[in-house]
Amino acid sequence: MKIKLRNFSELDIEQIYSWSKNEEFLLIWAGPLYKMDSLKDQLKNDLEYASTHPERLKIFSVIDSDNSDLIGHCQLTIDQSNESAHISRILVGNENFRGKGIGRQIITNLLEITFLKLNLNRVTLNVYDFNVTAIDCYKKAGFKKEGLLRENTKFKGAFWSTIPMAILKSEYQNL
Repeated sequence: MKIKLRNFSELDIEQIYSWSKNEEFLLIWAGPLYKMDSLKDQLKNDLEYASTHPERLKIFSVIDSDNSDLIGHCQLTIDQSNESAHISRILVGNENFRGKGIGRQIITNLLEITFLKLNLNRVTLNVYDFNVTAIDCYKKAGFKKEGLLRENTKFKGAFWSTIPMAILKSEYQNL
């Protein structure tokens, strides 16, 4: 399956919400700022911000190239002054599409946008240390670990650690 990214729309919010089955799953794909009880409003607010500040935030829906079905979501926060971007909220929503290379295609598309269209120098992301599948995906795309934020997120009495990862434009060009 091949994917493409298109601008996120308010019409996509219900589907994104339906994929977010519980707080733990939401925390893994969206980070600690999104909450189940306000997810729809938070997505609407992000969409509004992205539409008025496209130089700072780009939000994409992941679409099946063959039939235009919505299969995922991702975001790119841009810091022009430091020529960098941060990838976040990567979601392959439909469980039938997970483990099929969709995440890697999402990352590849975001790196093309960041390095080739926006001409930035650095891309970062964060991943929980137990999310081995995602870490492997990011490594295959050229990301390198940049440390460990030990037990920086608390969920239901347990502490999770985060691995910051990054890729530089020069590394991307040598892939």
